[in-house]
Amino acid sequence: MEAPPPAAGAAAAPGSAPAGAAAGAPSGSAAPAPPGGQQLKRDFTLTSAFSLAFAYMSPIVCIYGVFAIALALVGPGFWLAMPVAFAGQLLVAYALGEVASRYPFQGSLYAWAGRLLGPTYGWFTGWAYVWTVLIALVTVAVGAAQFWAAAFEIDISAKSSLIAGSVIVLAIATVSNMLTRKLLRIMIAASITVEVIASIGLGVWLIAFHNVNPLSAVFENGAGAGGWSFSTVLLAVGLAGWSFLGFESSGAIGEEVEDAPRNVPKALRYSLMAIAAIGIFGALALLLAVPDIGAVLSGEDVDPITTTLSYHLGETGMRIFNAMFAIGFTACALGLQVGISRVIWSFARDRALPGSNWLAKLSKREAIPLNALAVTAVLPLPIFFLTGSNVYSVLVGFVIGGWYLTFAMVLIAAVIVRRRGVWKPGPWSLGRASLPILVLALIWAVFETINISWPREIVSGPDWWLQWSVVLVTVVLGALGALVFMTVRRTMRFGQQNPEEQES
Repeated sequence: MEAPPPAAGAAAAPGSAPAGAAAGAPSGSAAPAPPGGQQLKRDFTLTSAFSLAFAYMSPIVCIYGVFAIALALVGPGFWLAMPVAFAGQLLVAYALGEVASRYPFQGSLYAWAGRLLGPTYGWFTGWAYVWTVLIALVTVAVGAAQFWAAAFEIDISAKSSLIAGSVIVLAIATVSNMLTRKLLRIMIAASITVEVIASIGLGVWLIAFHNVNPLSAVFENGAGAGGWSFSTVLLAVGLAGWSFLGFESSGAIGEEVEDAPRNVPKALRYSLMAIAAIGIFGALALLLAVPDIGAVLSGEDVDPITTTLSYHLGETGMRIFNAMFAIGFTACALGLQVGISRVIWSFARDRALPGSNWLAKLSKREAIPLNALAVTAVLPLPIFFLTGSNVYSVLVGFVIGGWYLTFAMVLIAAVIVRRRGVWKPGPWSLGRASLPILVLALIWAVFETINISWPREIVSGPDWWLQWSVVLVTVVLGALGALVFMTVRRTMRFGQQNPEEQES
């Protein structure tokens, strides 16, 4: 492995190492032991990294998380935007793959941004990413609780019941994550099997036996979107962009993956390609099976997924598939928790959070970051109690825009490093295509960040704070992050606690 390049511009916080400083330690000097004195286990294979990202993204969440709102606001034509969003995200996956190959360390976007443009830049990128995923974890747990309730015909219409069900889902994910790595892999493998059956199997069944709309329907638009205008196209692409997030999670476990400089970039690409193929196919199958698209466009049918599946599968079939969907959402919650706990642990190893010594501890036998996992189970609890409120809606509105914002931050750093001429490729590289793909990926990420953040009454309603949710939450998180950062800036040791980085 080549030594990391010098920091590309951002000044290091006092007491912290600039990007690449660890690799420049004097020859023969001993690497400082990470807090707790324990090391991660490198026992995840390419298949494991792929499976984690697959569960993290989840084809079920990809399809059913956006289908109803996209069909109502854009009409059947929203499906045409899904390949466009996939193509843009594939550029991002290739560009981030090069960065991951160069810096195959724990923490994904946090680690990559910090090593590209300095500890301070990396800290704020990671801070935004942590809260983005934690809020997403809450929304996925709420979705899982609703599907479990539908599968077992349990009434959770009361807010207290919904919160209780969501907390139970999060508790199951937490326990599964904390026990053993083998159990985690088994849980993810089992959930992937169920998700593939539910997504591909249901798609084939609907297309083969319940195709009630012509293929030409995908060229139609929703009346609520105002016709096939430029704004409608932008809205469709923005909504489609919700479906292809999370492939970067395989980089969160970089130091736990065998031959990470080559396998993590593969996992980034392969997981995205698999989710996109299943998601695009499943969405098309569901779209062609909607019994009354007009009722959806008029607002009469506000839940076209349930309507469609109940119409074609009957009550028993609907309950079976609700259970499968619940497993998919639960697996997504499990994957989100794995990824974000590793990012928090990476922060703590660098002494970049309050309580870092405690957060950075690993279990003795399995080397699992139990304390970081516990934090991911506790921090979302107050957000659960906000469900149904305006604050909750604002937080949820931030998630997708926040995800693209953190992608853009890493890509901006990568472009700056290239322009300064200090970039050195890792074991996996795109060669001459590297810079053009990086620039295109950055253009896409910035475009989608603005597109998703743009205030739209048709999506968020008339309240200005909902329309500007991405901007509002970004400002609040930035201010809160600045306060936290001031408490740790003098104790940060970015990259110095990583023996692998020292040895490189």
